[in-house]
Amino acid sequence: MADMRSSMDFMNSKLESLLKEHEETKKEMVELQKENSVLKSNVKDLNARVNALEQSARSTNVEIQCVPERRSENLVQIVTQLGAVVGCTVKQEQIVPCTRIAKIKPNSSRPKSVVVQFANKRIRDEFLAVSINFNREKIKEEKLNSSYLGFNGEKSPIFVVDHLSPTNKALHAAARSTAKEKGYKHVWVRNGRIFMRKTDGSDYILVHDLESLNNLKK
Repeated sequence: MADMRSSMDFMNSKLESLLKEHEETKKEMVELQKENSVLKSNVKDLNARVNALEQSARSTNVEIQCVPERRSENLVQIVTQLGAVVGCTVKQEQIVPCTRIAKIKPNSSRPKSVVVQFANKRIRDEFLAVSINFNREKIKEEKLNSSYLGFNGEKSPIFVVDHLSPTNKALHAAARSTAKEKGYKHVWVRNGRIFMRKTDGSDYILVHDLESLNNLKK
């Protein structure tokens, strides 16, 4: 009888020890989950700050898309010519660097985009606004295209847009895809920020990240 009681006491002691270890493990897991959540939040915040800095560094830039490529091209001349077409006089000294950038999709048939950095944000904003207004006032066949720049052959549309950071460029693409999926009529970019509007009369939505797109209602 004494042996049985001793055995039971031993088993109870072991069980209590195991239960205590289990509770301690649960507490450790909760703490680890909290730490993981904090780390994720910190990483998200750091990524947002890096993206903001990258976008700020592009504040005097525009991206000109779909300009046909020539072997011996003068990009500065193309930009000044484009400015003359849309009604914005641009002097060569107002253009800092001007270059083509690598394609996001190397196998794409589209020409490499031209990135222009202007001497200051005022010139950049004027060039971008006038280019947008030019297209807004034209019928489809007369919108900005390669023929305005002296390229022969089939007309190909040319687009003057904000020069977005890689993160914002991916977010803009996701916003356009979400707009089609959820029936949003307008998606646009202003000063490196992405906006959406469901109908002509509805309030605009500022797209902060992919999570905000996932939370949009149809």
